[in-house]
Amino acid sequence: MALVRRAQTTLELSLVEEIVVVVGHRAGLVARELRGTSARVVVNEDYRSGLGTSLKSGVAALGSGSRAVVVCLADQPFVTVELIDRLVARYRRTGSDVVASASRGLISPPVLFSRRLYGELAELRGDRGAKSIIERHPGYEEVRVRPEILLDVDTEEDLRRASVILSYRTIRGRKGRGADGPGRSRPSSGSRRSLREAGIRRSSSGT
Repeated sequence: MALVRRAQTTLELSLVEEIVVVVGHRAGLVARELRGTSARVVVNEDYRSGLGTSLKSGVAALGSGSRAVVVCLADQPFVTVELIDRLVARYRRTGSDVVASASRGLISPPVLFSRRLYGELAELRGDRGAKSIIERHPGYEEVRVRPEILLDVDTEEDLRRASVILSYRTIRGRKGRGADGPGRSRPSSGSRRSLREAGIRRSSSGT
């Protein structure tokens, strides 16, 4: 399964509603992987200028009723439905402007930002990512996970490592031991309705 499709599947099974996928390099190829899904694809024509432009494009494409956005990266294949739901639950409980994934001192996407920070996200330029915004809000909430959950695939070696881990988890799953990943049932209609009332939205960046 393509990385972007795996990320979309994880988000589709989570508690949040709208999926916006921002594409840039080889946009047509990435968009084809998402045909037949609920994802809305947004093309960032300025993607060569850096990650900040993709975040800006994704936020601009959110529905008018959005109260928060979960920023995800398509190259993190081990992000789980449970993690996305924990970010949303922490936001709903605390009202924090930032709820970030964390492991062993590392702060990483996926990260939830409240609507109050949409203006700051829209002002990002070049290769400045969301980390600069998180640093300006030191009172952010952390959702802690195992380090491998936040592994990102940037190189061929990363891809080989990820493939080995995925194969191992598939074997474990077939033996009935369960595997981490987007494998739980879709939330009940009542749960989804409550999230719609809260106005939570989601965004997956797939540049």
